[in-house]
Amino acid sequence: MQLKALKSDFVKSVLTLMTGTAIAQLITYLIYPILTRIYSTSDIGELGVYTRLVAFIAAFATARYELTLPIAKQDHHAFLLYRLSFRISLIVLSSILLLGFIFYLLKPFDLSNYVFLLIVVVSSYIMVWINLGTSWSIRKKLFHQVSRQRVVNSVSVNGLRLFFGLANFGAFGLILGSLLGSFASIFVFIRTFLSDLKIYRPTKDLKRFRILAKEYKSFPLINLPHTLLDLGIDLLIAFFIVLFYDKDVFGSFSHAYMMLRLPLLFFGQSIGQVFFNKCSDMINKGQDIYPLVKKTTRTLFLIAVVPFTVLFFYGVPIFKFIFGDQWEESGRIAEILAPALVLNFLISPISTLALILSKQKAMFGIGIIVAFIHCFCFGVLPLLFSGLMRLRVLSINFHSFEFILVVNTILLSIVYVIVLKMYLNFAKNRITLN
Repeated sequence: MQLKALKSDFVKSVLTLMTGTAIAQLITYLIYPILTRIYSTSDIGELGVYTRLVAFIAAFATARYELTLPIAKQDHHAFLLYRLSFRISLIVLSSILLLGFIFYLLKPFDLSNYVFLLIVVVSSYIMVWINLGTSWSIRKKLFHQVSRQRVVNSVSVNGLRLFFGLANFGAFGLILGSLLGSFASIFVFIRTFLSDLKIYRPTKDLKRFRILAKEYKSFPLINLPHTLLDLGIDLLIAFFIVLFYDKDVFGSFSHAYMMLRLPLLFFGQSIGQVFFNKCSDMINKGQDIYPLVKKTTRTLFLIAVVPFTVLFFYGVPIFKFIFGDQWEESGRIAEILAPALVLNFLISPISTLALILSKQKAMFGIGIIVAFIHCFCFGVLPLLFSGLMRLRVLSINFHSFEFILVVNTILLSIVYVIVLKMYLNFAKNRITLN
């Protein structure tokens, strides 16, 4: 009876999150075929660099303390961590803004540099609000609130991107639309924060902040470097692709990667956030989490197997038909990326096990291996193959971007299979936090 109630509660929470997420992603799917006919591959590439930069700074700004909100044992402690994260983010983002202005003052004046710096810092602060608001909502089981934020974000961001595209704003229109649209979506979290501020009375006792910061120090010391490594590699990949190929190639790659990541945002993120809440609760109660982990993985596989298989075989015609002829290369890239991303789809929702079971060090080691693979494939192989071709050692064009992607996908797929097995073992032989 208890297991049935657990399943019912889990499914209900997932469906609540997925409803809003489904609407948000449906809007993105419907509007992107229009956007890809308005914006160029180069414009999409610039958007990809901007989103990666904002994600990197936002993660650094909170020192990853937002991840402690769902697992803190008391609501009062969780809210203190909420406020601590904001304090840290304000200090970090203000410092970045100041250092950025000083840096540009030493260079010849260019207004666009200052505008871009301001947009990136403000966007990062908005992302901080989204990350913290989502984590707090998960703790309080306000899944409808997360769904609402995602719908508002999707409608406003995509609507503004369309408007600025029709007004011929180019890549700046994509970035500006992302900034303004995201800003419109955070008010649902701001309202809840101000309301809870009255319940959990503010304290000026810095000792409490220091105690909690020390208690959860593994997040800034271990999880933060891991996250920055992952996000930093995303930025480095963008740099290498633009350096060794061009901005159009990165635009095609960024578009294919984003389209293949949408199922993860649609299903995986919703399942993962509910899984985080449910698994934390079960661990604190001393319950067996292995059945939940196994069931979640099986569900994710059944969701992913058909769409990713279709994309693997028919990515090019699908992308050409939906997004336009100029995205043929993007479809070819999607075919190559599909095997690795389907495994990533299975891993990402249950990756919070590393946080719950204090296995961050093991996952940090895996992160270093993944980072090495990306650096080797996108940074070393292009130099190596182009050098060998100039020396006429190679007659086949191994330097092609598609060949580099194939090597990268094979290596990542092997690592992801190992990681999936590790997570299942973690759950089977878990060490509780108690």
